[in-house]
Amino acid sequence: MIVFALLLLILVGLVAFLNTEMILFSLYFVTFTIPLWIALVSTLLIGMAIAALFASAKGARNRQVVRNKDNELDRSEIERKEAVDRVRQESEAQLEMQKKEAEIQRLNTELSLVKNKETMPASETVIQEVPVDTSAQENLDNDLHVEEYQVEPPEEKMSDKIRITKKRKSQ
Repeated sequence: MIVFALLLLILVGLVAFLNTEMILFSLYFVTFTIPLWIALVSTLLIGMAIAALFASAKGARNRQVVRNKDNELDRSEIERKEAVDRVRQESEAQLEMQKKEAEIQRLNTELSLVKNKETMPASETVIQEVPVDTSAQENLDNDLHVEEYQVEPPEEKMSDKIRITKKRKSQ
């Protein structure tokens, strides 16, 4: 850019040096006599000023467009962050829901096991009739000896053995 400006300055100086004669310059009601190089340089400067005005207007429009794009980018970034947060919260909620569903399923399984234990009789009574063998058979021909066994289901975390309680009854 500096090189271009120096070349332009040298070119203007050369044109000014070669055009030193006087010219008549007329602006509607006023007439001037000036050297030709002053008219050429002033025309060049006026043209540069007009170009600078157009460039600054275009630059202002470009800066406004850039500002609008920056604002749009900022809004998009905020929306992206909100969307990421929303998706993260939804996925965390879904994960939490899956954990709760797994816990509910586990508790339902435990509940069904407990209900099965409750529907089972607390103790089963097994009655076994055995004839009594005594030495005095004369009065006891029809007497029977009754043995009653109670079978209770195992409690949790007890051994797997079934507890049997023997009760004796005579009729």
